[in-house]
Amino acid sequence: MKKALLILFLVTFVLSNGAAEAPYRPAILQLLDGSSLHGTLRQIGETNGLNGHNSLTWKHDAAPDPLQLGLTNLSLVRFEQAIPAAHGFKAACRFHFKNGDELIGNILEIKDQKLRLQSWFGEDIQADVNALQAIMFSAKGYNLLYEGPTSTEGWKIGRNPKSWEYKDGAFIANGADLLGRDFGLNGSATLEFDLQWNGAFSLSIILYSASIDRFDYSSNAYVVYLGTGSISVQRVQGGAGAIMLGQTQLPEMLRRNRMRFEIRCNKEDSTLSLFADGRFIQRWKDSNAGGFVAKGTGIVFFSQVEPRSLKLSNIRVAEWDGRFEPEALTNAPTDMDVVYLANRDKVMGKVEALEEAKATVVTKQTRLDIPLSRVTQIRFSREGGKTNVAPEEVRASFPGGETLVFDLQEWNGREVKGKSQTFGPLTFDPRNIRQVQFNLNRSTVPAEKESSIDSEFLEAE
Repeated sequence: MKKALLILFLVTFVLSNGAAEAPYRPAILQLLDGSSLHGTLRQIGETNGLNGHNSLTWKHDAAPDPLQLGLTNLSLVRFEQAIPAAHGFKAACRFHFKNGDELIGNILEIKDQKLRLQSWFGEDIQADVNALQAIMFSAKGYNLLYEGPTSTEGWKIGRNPKSWEYKDGAFIANGADLLGRDFGLNGSATLEFDLQWNGAFSLSIILYSASIDRFDYSSNAYVVYLGTGSISVQRVQGGAGAIMLGQTQLPEMLRRNRMRFEIRCNKEDSTLSLFADGRFIQRWKDSNAGGFVAKGTGIVFFSQVEPRSLKLSNIRVAEWDGRFEPEALTNAPTDMDVVYLANRDKVMGKVEALEEAKATVVTKQTRLDIPLSRVTQIRFSREGGKTNVAPEEVRASFPGGETLVFDLQEWNGREVKGKSQTFGPLTFDPRNIRQVQFNLNRSTVPAEKESSIDSEFLEAE
């Protein structure tokens, strides 16, 4: 009997201690001066050590005790991995808010200047319509094919396995070689990535490639060439060689050493569109009689540079319905809502309501009920709504590119609590957060003086 009680006590002790232990994840802490520190985030909250102000507790292997840091000098914490939050619905809308929030979910209704939406952190989230910047509608729903990297697993590296190195959530090129992966591309798709470089560089991106372990000119694909300040696009077709579709200049790249790129591939229209830091740059159309010639399912990055002069990070590949038009980003009036339709018409006025699969728009001439199946996006009046963030607010990034700004009240390892000016009280599982940014109104280093790869990311041991 005593032996059984002892065993029961030991099991209870182990389970209770295991339940109390927080699931800490490897992460990088970056300060506003650009310096960084590996370790794990233990908690954020009020502490006696900093006169009652919120502080961050950080555990580093070289320190016997956790470090306690004030929040005023922090830039961000980036985690090695993040788990997408589970939900039982297929998202068909992407919501953009004026303060920079971005969510994927479904619209329930707009009524009496209130928005109701379904999201992974709430089945019925409410917000003021004045906070909305835009709603994008996807006919197929948003399907993320890949987000990372978190390792080299699933990737094919060229002849030299050390030519592409994984470190701290990024791929670093260690010489001229390729890096490929089969993403299962089928229809139209988008590719997004952050690129950082040292000096002159050349990076080829083979889209819809049938071969992910080599550069095969005998198969059909499209190739985007990114160089220092210049971009060009080619069609590669077996038996016909390479045909130039066009090129353009991007002078900002000569003054920068990092930028975020997005390539939108529209198979129906046979077009490729390029965005840099969210700005539409150029669209190229393949006028070939056969339409979109590429038949493969993979993407290949081919670096032609000296060692450690290119870094790829925040790679995201997603299915796309091809309906989102870049012209809509720049030409919308400031004092009216604009509803963009699938036939590329647009209706200007005031979105009075959105319910029962239709949008009600009041124009200067009449009142229209428009089926949502015809709507590709709605861009709301820029008047009203909060666009600035408060000094105490942080921005959390989640899998799929979603972001939220809120006042962070507590982070205890198992739960994150805060309050959003748009959505009110929020509670998250910290494992769903990919990155958290602090001091949003303060910048780190000007774009023209960004640090090099080698100074920010040390040589691998």
